[in-house]
Amino acid sequence: MRKLIALCAALAIGFGGSALGQVKEGQGKESQRAVFRPTKPVTIVVPYSPGGGTDSVARLLAKALEELWGQTVLIDNRPGANGSVGAAFVARAAPDGYTLLLSVSGFALNAHLMKLPYDTAMAFAPITAAANLVATIIASPTLPAGDLRGFIELVRKEGPDKRTIAIPDPGSRLTVERIFEKAGIKVVNVPYKGGAAFMGDISAGRVDLGISSVTTALSLIRAGHLKSLGLVSTERIGVLPQVSTLEEQGIGGFERDSWCGVFAPAGTPPAIVDAIQQDVATVVARPEFQARLAEFGALPSGGTPAEFTARFQGLLKESGEMVRRLGMTIE
Repeated sequence: MRKLIALCAALAIGFGGSALGQVKEGQGKESQRAVFRPTKPVTIVVPYSPGGGTDSVARLLAKALEELWGQTVLIDNRPGANGSVGAAFVARAAPDGYTLLLSVSGFALNAHLMKLPYDTAMAFAPITAAANLVATIIASPTLPAGDLRGFIELVRKEGPDKRTIAIPDPGSRLTVERIFEKAGIKVVNVPYKGGAAFMGDISAGRVDLGISSVTTALSLIRAGHLKSLGLVSTERIGVLPQVSTLEEQGIGGFERDSWCGVFAPAGTPPAIVDAIQQDVATVVARPEFQARLAEFGALPSGGTPAEFTARFQGLLKESGEMVRRLGMTIE
């Protein structure tokens, strides 16, 4: 696959031969702002099925960008192969800013677990992280532990490989392996395909734990069918204010990798990348946008293209090392 700057003057960018802005003379270089004014619909490809956390962020972002650009922004769901089907489509798209990818950090794993028709590290121009999709460790309400710290103590008392955790995808496995490696415990991984089955089994007590986005698990937590043992987040969230973060429980360090990021095809002109990043930053900074994110358990994020590229490349390297150490393969 191709793992906020406040500037004042306008920079001209051509899209399909049309002028998108004018440079205001007399402004310092540090006060220039790139301008993206699309002349046809822009497509945001979501490489997952409708209804999940990434799809929710994409639709919220598309609506806000439509208002900013005065142009239609379409959502194109292309699920399959852990996000690689949709990502492949974007990797082949014209590098002109009209086809973008909105994906989660877990898609960086595909570079280490699949034979892909592109180089993940080189196939995309990372633009920015739009949001952090908060993940939660979920358990049956009957599990004799009130938080993840309590679960860790339970495993230490019972011994290794007595408790189980549902693993619906490679990204989930990588996250829980890192958490349990840091905690110094061993839990049996139970592979699943899809979230509905494993959540039902956790609720019934057939599997002890799982990991899910808050967006997906929230209704079951509120209904009392699941409980949250902790949040993989930099801070608590309004929809689950009583649930502590893993950092608060002394087992943090994974929060920065839970982003939902915007990518363009490699070769997209830097001025276009900068312009889109600045526009995304503008809408993400709006209180109403952040309030909507909070409704489904997500937090605002950000970063310049350079910062997000470093973040993405760092995750690619780190996840590759972890995959090799664990001997992971696609289940």
